[in-house]
Order: sequence, then structure tokens, then C-alpha cells
Amino acid sequence: MQVMILAAGRSTRLGSLGLALPKPLLPICGYPAITYVLALCREAGLCDVVINLHHHGDKLGSTLEDGSRFGVNIRYSGEEELLGTGGGVRHARSLFRSEPVLIINGKIAAEIDLRAVVAAHLQAPAGTVATMVLREDPHPELWAPIGVRSDGRVLSLRGQSLAHSAGPPLAPRMFTGIHVVESALLDRLPAGVSDMIGDAYIPALLAGERIGSMSITGYFAEHSTPERYLAGNLALLDNPALLSHPPGPLTGVDPAAQVDPRAQIVAPARVAAGAVVEAGAVVGPWVVVCSGGRVSEGAQVVRSVVWPGATAQGNVTGTIVAPEGAVLAETTPPPHMP
Repeated sequence: MQVMILAAGRSTRLGSLGLALPKPLLPICGYPAITYVLALCREAGLCDVVINLHHHGDKLGSTLEDGSRFGVNIRYSGEEELLGTGGGVRHARSLFRSEPVLIINGKIAAEIDLRAVVAAHLQAPAGTVATMVLREDPHPELWAPIGVRSDGRVLSLRGQSLAHSAGPPLAPRMFTGIHVVESALLDRLPAGVSDMIGDAYIPALLAGERIGSMSITGYFAEHSTPERYLAGNLALLDNPALLSHPPGPLTGVDPAAQVDPRAQIVAPARVAAGAVVEAGAVVGPWVVVCSGGRVSEGAQVVRSVVWPGATAQGNVTGTIVAPEGAVLAETTPPPHMP
């Protein structure tokens, strides 16, 4: 089965951070977010990957190239006009060698076995046009919850419901952006700009076509805002075991980092290859210094991420330090953090 990774969005909710980088290239513990997705694909043996490009597409292409460094083969589908979650998939269909196709968002980090996702779809009842990967969320109303019957069949999307016999209330679930879709669903997408849920899923639901689901309980993070992005970094620093197959070590000082012997690294922290920490600096706890990032002499950095090409100076707390400027992303630390 082929994989399509959605990576074309404008990243507007990230503000200035999204202007500098697309969400799939946001560094999470020093690795671009999309490499977490590629690691999941490689682990599952899903090595034929299509990625759509628009916002900073050149940066994505130059970072990932043909995918061989990540153990996959990548082909790209460029979009001159941003086509949306449905339009981007329709535009890329000429690159699909076979269908169904597994679609996944390029901005997430998740503990999920993609083999199990594929198996769930292939073992679904005949006529299933898609299998959506869902998860419980304490505030499903924030995510346009999906209503799921006890057997996993999706019966409600964005307030649109398929009539069903009386029984237990539908369980509200959050869509992870991971799903396997059949040609029958993709055929519903119109040319040009379209939305996968609104233009394909909802018409299929109301027509009585079967949409299946599987639910996951492991770690899941999407990084659409500065607050969520910083929280995702801190969560993995705090507990690297949340992910079974990250793209590399999530904590520790890389041997190729330049750390002055008079600097102090306070765990948990990740100092990537090519990062520089100058004399007298205190880095950590809960800090990522990316490759090409620098912590200047005497600086004290806590619960923050220092991006490539950026320099942290003075006292820095709860901040994303980018070359274009610092973004405060945390005003109240979690209870277990100082």
C-alpha cells in the first residue's frame, strides 16, 4: 500500500513560526516533524511515499530529497494553488500505483502501528470505503467530534449523521488525520480545491456507504499552534518512551554538538549535532537546541526550543527561539515542571 503525506498547508496558526517553516519541518527534539511520520512508514514497511507541496515546498524537497536517507522512496506532488485536504489527494492520484492509499498528516508525532491500520482496513467488511484512525480526547467538541458506533462504524461527521437504530449513544472521537481510503471515496472529490471530509466523507456517509474506524490510545500530538508545538517537544523530552520508533534519540547531547566544558546541561535536554552551547550557559531542564542553534555565554534556558540559525541569550523560559525572533509559547508550566 502506498502512503500520501499531507504537507502543503500554510501553517497560519503558527504565526511567525509558520511563515519561517511549514509545519512538517518544525523541529521536534531536533528532527523535522515529518521524519516522525517517515519513521512510522519505514517501520511498517510502507516505503512508497507521495508528499504534496505548496508552502515552503522547496524547503521540504531539499530536506527530504528522494527519501533514501529515511529508508523510503519519495515522490512529490506540487500544488501551485493550495488545493486543500481533498484537492491535494485528487491532484496526486496519477502518482498512486494502486489503491487504497494510506493518508497521514505530516505534522504529527504518534505512537501507532501503521501495519495495524492497514490490516484493520483490509479486514473490514466488504464495501468499506475508508478506515479512519480515531482517538479519545477530553474535549472532543474542540475537534468536530466523529460519532462512532460500538462496532467501529462511523455514523456522524461534523454534525451530519446517518440514521441508525436505537442503541447506546455514539462515542465521540477525534480524527487523527490518519486514514486508509478506497477509490470509491476518492472518486467523490471534485477537481480543484476540496475538503476530504466535506466533499468525500460526508456525501459517502449520507449515501449509506460504510466508513470504518480504529481507535488508538497511545501518544498523539499535532503541532498546529506555538503552544502545542512547544508542549509536544517537552512531552517527549520528559518521557521519550512515549514513542517506540522516533527518528533518533530524543534526549541527550549528540557527540557532534559543541558544548563548552564550562556550560551546564540539565536533563532532560536534547542538544543536537551541530548545536553550540557557550561557556557559562545553563541549558535545561526541558530544552531542545537544534542543529545550528546556539546558546550564548551565560544564558539560562528552560522549557524552550532553540531553532537552527537562532541564538538564545539571557534568561529564556517557555519560548521558541527562532532566527526571526522569539515566541513565548508557555505562560504557566505543567504542575510537575519547575
